[in-house]
Amino acid sequence: MKNLVMGVAKGYGWNDIEPFVVSFKKNCPDADLVLFVDDLSDFTENKLKRGGGVQLQQIPNNLKSMIIVCSRFIMYKNFLAKHTKYENIFFTDIGDVIFQDNVFKRYEKFKKFLVYATHPYKIEGEPTNTKWIRNIFSENEYQKIKDNFVICAGVIFGTYSEMMLLLEKITKLMDSNPHWGDDQAILNYLIYNKLLPIENLIESNVMTGDILNLDYPTYTSYKLQIRENEVRNLNGGKPSVVHQWLTQEFIPIVNQIYREKDFQPNENFTDVQSALDQIFCLVQRQNYSTATKFFVEYILYAENLNIYGEKLLKLYQFVLQRYNPDAEILLSAMQQALFSAFRTNINIQQMENLYRLFIATEKNIHVVNSSLKNFIEDMLINFTDVFYKNNQQNNAREYIKRLAKWRNVE
Repeated sequence: MKNLVMGVAKGYGWNDIEPFVVSFKKNCPDADLVLFVDDLSDFTENKLKRGGGVQLQQIPNNLKSMIIVCSRFIMYKNFLAKHTKYENIFFTDIGDVIFQDNVFKRYEKFKKFLVYATHPYKIEGEPTNTKWIRNIFSENEYQKIKDNFVICAGVIFGTYSEMMLLLEKITKLMDSNPHWGDDQAILNYLIYNKLLPIENLIESNVMTGDILNLDYPTYTSYKLQIRENEVRNLNGGKPSVVHQWLTQEFIPIVNQIYREKDFQPNENFTDVQSALDQIFCLVQRQNYSTATKFFVEYILYAENLNIYGEKLLKLYQFVLQRYNPDAEILLSAMQQALFSAFRTNINIQQMENLYRLFIATEKNIHVVNSSLKNFIEDMLINFTDVFYKNNQQNNAREYIKRLAKWRNVE
């Protein structure tokens, strides 16, 4: 029987998921990978399909509007009900997970097991998980389990029958219109109330765990080690799986090991979304000359850029984070594209992001597109008026302060 890794890739570009896919293929060569996907570019789909080993399943239309961290369990359940050939199954997040070793070989001696990964802090001391559990269950249920360590729903591993049992329990407790975090609240509720009749329930923690949650508070507080370009748990062991690897210390190592060194764009994929995904890859490697050429040729003068406004904002922030003087022409072209994308329609969250990014640009880089600058000033005025008309006095006053600051920025 085969082993299986399952995840969801919705709206991701290749740059977001390359370390996950490359590390999976390197360290779990005999396992299958099934990804439920939506809103992927042709380029990213092509990269996923190259070399085999990855099966793409489209997210069903009836689940596209549901919170993805919850709908994934419904999709997993429906898929596994039809595909019973798998022995061990690993449910995982995608964008912040890498495989350092073959997780399936580490658990070969176990039968009928389920592994859950904990954070080194308790539910009561963590406000987000406290809120999630109280929202879906009662205060009384929260009090019962609050003294336990937080269990992460992003990485779960077990044998077929045990994972199917878990899926049955989770989906039964899940509301038809779930909220973000309901999946994790339910998982903590089930395990700590002993509602999973599973022979081997195994906790994976930061001390000895083979599936490690490397969130930044954990990394800094517990001084987890990086040795030989690998994260180690507190006992010095090498975990097979590292979740939440996006720490300042580990990002360069992951980029070095699990990314193609000399990325070259593929001009067979020059639709806007594919071109943007490839520009992310070029910026990751600080190849700004090629990134600028690709952006000007395939993005700057494209029609309907408003569709890609969120991705343009994300790319702009990505470039700012990796800035060097070679990026100035690209940043200037991106400002022009952002003006085209948002001049006919912009919401408050996009305005917030655009304002902050442009302030950072003026302070630190001095690449300024006058059309975008004037547009942001007009939007500050317009949103101030909207806030006043809707009796949102605090927001209006905040925007007046921003406008005054904006006009004084050198």
